[in-house]
Amino acid sequence: MKRREVIKGLGLSLGALLVAPSAMSLLQSCTSDKPTWVPTLFSVDQARLLDKLADIILPKSEDSPSATEVNVPEFIDKYVAEVYEVEERDLFMKGYSNFGNIIMKNANAEVLADVESADIEPVLGSILKKSKEEDEAIMEAFYEAFDNEATIPEDTLNYVAMNRVRDLCIFAYTNSEKVGEEIMAYTPVPGKQEGCIDVSDTSGKAYSL
Repeated sequence: MKRREVIKGLGLSLGALLVAPSAMSLLQSCTSDKPTWVPTLFSVDQARLLDKLADIILPKSEDSPSATEVNVPEFIDKYVAEVYEVEERDLFMKGYSNFGNIIMKNANAEVLADVESADIEPVLGSILKKSKEEDEAIMEAFYEAFDNEATIPEDTLNYVAMNRVRDLCIFAYTNSEKVGEEIMAYTPVPGKQEGCIDVSDTSGKAYSL
């Protein structure tokens, strides 16, 4: 089996995340009520950056909690630490560290703790703002380099890492208990299977799993 098929089937694939029992188990374990959580993989400064990133991607609104309010960063830390294989975890962390260095340089900050959300958002946007065609080309180049054990360009690593942060944020948020039961359409005792339901029946909300 090619190395790209291996990595596609692991944690760098959102599709794998959606069906992995380990993902749901880890998500259920992220219930800390502490103002700050203690990371297992990220450094403390990297974890605080992840808090800010998550709330930029999924900010608090009048009708919904922010990502940090439902422990999304804590889940990402645990998932990358416990589910990713060593090689993919190293690649992810390299791209994540690159991102931190970029925003510190742009903000003239010496440490990540001095970086504000206003410094992060434009950099994150510039990295992730890609068309479908651009995304496919970047991922193809990533898998090609991974297959051939070649050096992966820094820009590619940065995109892959931030893209995975975004994917993991969305997964954790939409599958959290609070969002699933209070924000999305939720039926505690499911009835019959209905394959096609008009969104007007749920006020435009997707059903919670």
